[in-house]
Amino acid sequence: MLLFKKKIYSFLYILFLILVFNFNEFSTNKALSKNFIISEVDVEEKYNINFEKSKVLDKGFLQAFKILINKILENKDRDKVSKVSIKEVKYLIDSFSILNENFINKKYKAKIEVEFDRKKIIKYLDKKKIFLSLPKEMETFVLPILIDTKKYNELYYFNQNIFFNLWNDVSKNSFLINYVLPNEDIEDYLIIKRNINKIDSYGFHEIIKKYNLKNHIILILLKNEKNLRLYSKINFENKNILINKSYNNIDIDNQSHVKNIILEIKNLYEDKWKSMNKLNTTIELPIRLSVNSKNFQLSKKLENTLKNLDFVSEFKIEKFDNDEIIYRIIFNSTPQKFLEDMKLSGLEIETLKSVWKIK
Repeated sequence: MLLFKKKIYSFLYILFLILVFNFNEFSTNKALSKNFIISEVDVEEKYNINFEKSKVLDKGFLQAFKILINKILENKDRDKVSKVSIKEVKYLIDSFSILNENFINKKYKAKIEVEFDRKKIIKYLDKKKIFLSLPKEMETFVLPILIDTKKYNELYYFNQNIFFNLWNDVSKNSFLINYVLPNEDIEDYLIIKRNINKIDSYGFHEIIKKYNLKNHIILILLKNEKNLRLYSKINFENKNILINKSYNNIDIDNQSHVKNIILEIKNLYEDKWKSMNKLNTTIELPIRLSVNSKNFQLSKKLENTLKNLDFVSEFKIEKFDNDEIIYRIIFNSTPQKFLEDMKLSGLEIETLKSVWKIK
């Protein structure tokens, strides 16, 4: 009877092992199979005898591709893909759907959602020697401070600050950063006023902590007649970035001028954020990671995490026994980035040996 039980346990163990291996082979390349989805693309065309729905959709596909490119490429790389044919765009599309359509006043109007094949997009850009950035949306607190240096460092209160008032009026559907402006709090004004003579070195921690956001930007704007100098102190995911820029012959009271400057500033911030999320497919970091084979829940959590990490291009089980499961992972970034991503997912990694281990 004991021998029979041992055989049953052995059989079940082998069956479980086979299932795990087969399941993991299916899991391979999961990360790079996730597609890019562009939603709420508006298309419109006159409805007459020459109306062709396919041509209207083609316009929508080109528009969706442009939005995608603006989301995943820095400004300096966009010109390399500015001349693209509808045939090329269609090849890159995995699927599309018409969310809403109607005919009003002899016009056809619709909203479409386009799903681009991620692997094809990566391959298409690789051929052009362009590395895309993962389109990760994020929220950041921004504190725009306008000071007139000509008037003995006069500080403009928030509602008197044209940059504060127009900041959210400047937007694009391809922007990844969502900005949270400060409330018009007199206490914040007094804190800034108190530290105005050391504005370039002051940390603004009393103000920043009120908004409980991981990311923040301190934008200092120094006005002097027709000249404007800006100084940005940026903290994105605990990484500090500084940006300095000057503008000459600027009419600070001209809303159009100010909006153009805000757009340029926001584009700079977008590029900084994208540079932090760049997917470099030439980097193929092999990682071997061990997990206790008896801890099924931990193993399941690890696999779900690996499937959802953007920089994981492939993973599979390399070894399985009574004590441990060893995963082989291909990661398209640095070891530090992998450890950071795993920690954010609630997984601590021990890196003392060649095969890393989940604690």
